[in-house]
Amino acid sequence: MTKAIAVNNRSRRQVLVGVDGSVSAQGALAWAAAEASSRRCPLRIVHAFSWPVTGNPLDMTFAGGMNIGLQSAAAWILTEAKAHAREVAPDIKVIDDLFVGPAAPTLLNEAQDADLVVVGSRGVGGFRGLLVGSVSAIVAAHAPCPVVVVHPHGAGTAFPASPTGRIVVGVDGSDISSAAIRFAFQQAARRHVGITAVHAATPTRQHPSVRVPADIVEQIDRQLFAEAMESKRVLFPAIDVRTKLVHGHPAQALIDSSTGAELVVVGSHGRGGFAGMLLGSVSQAVLQHAACAVAVVRPHRTPSVKTSSAGQLRFAAASPDELSDLKEHS
Repeated sequence: MTKAIAVNNRSRRQVLVGVDGSVSAQGALAWAAAEASSRRCPLRIVHAFSWPVTGNPLDMTFAGGMNIGLQSAAAWILTEAKAHAREVAPDIKVIDDLFVGPAAPTLLNEAQDADLVVVGSRGVGGFRGLLVGSVSAIVAAHAPCPVVVVHPHGAGTAFPASPTGRIVVGVDGSDISSAAIRFAFQQAARRHVGITAVHAATPTRQHPSVRVPADIVEQIDRQLFAEAMESKRVLFPAIDVRTKLVHGHPAQALIDSSTGAELVVVGSHGRGGFAGMLLGSVSQAVLQHAACAVAVVRPHRTPSVKTSSAGQLRFAAASPDELSDLKEHS
């Protein structure tokens, strides 16, 4: 029986995945389980639901029955997700937590304990035609760690857990781009696939009195591109690395390269990003239009958006013995 308990997992590395019963969430779960297996760390599955608001707060007769039904449905979603995760990766520890509260703030709060957050591109409440829903967009913008947003296949089936292509990474010479490159090499090493590094050389505005020939600009771009890749290539010499210097908008170049890829990795901001923006225009466009999963990476952990714990209940389906066992093996 599921019961409310207080659990502290602060000291444990984990992959965190949000589920809601949608096809997109199933793909995120499969991706997260495979990732936790490759990292040899626990997988934590989180589902959040909210109580309905009734017109008369004093009349709890109907609401009470509805609430029991909602909690039962939420517990079923979590149980099914845990069973599926064990099928995908039977060698990992799985923790499942049920929360009462809005999905995005709950995931952001719990992301403080995670090395990686995985979400589906659209939940059960997503609007038709919207490629990335509000929850995944908010988590990608605010999470303190890397976030992977998983798109289901065009046929509506879940994204496969096994590697299907190369890792594509956007390179622009910024510190955030360097963090994205490092993440891409780590992913490629875990999945035994190659990397395609994409750099878009866009024309720069110049004062009429200072004209730099186009071939010189491209030569500088190629040199910066090579320098950005070289330090990581030395650490991972066995990985097949291909570089692609294109002329055009970086978002479009990455979107074009996403077809048939395993994962596209972008920095949260580019070299020309505005201060204060949580996601740059390139990362937002790639999130919306890429044909595969997208990882949004920051150069370091940032404080997550916190919500008040007042009124929020937590239901942990993992037993105390399982949690104790996890602590011993962390």
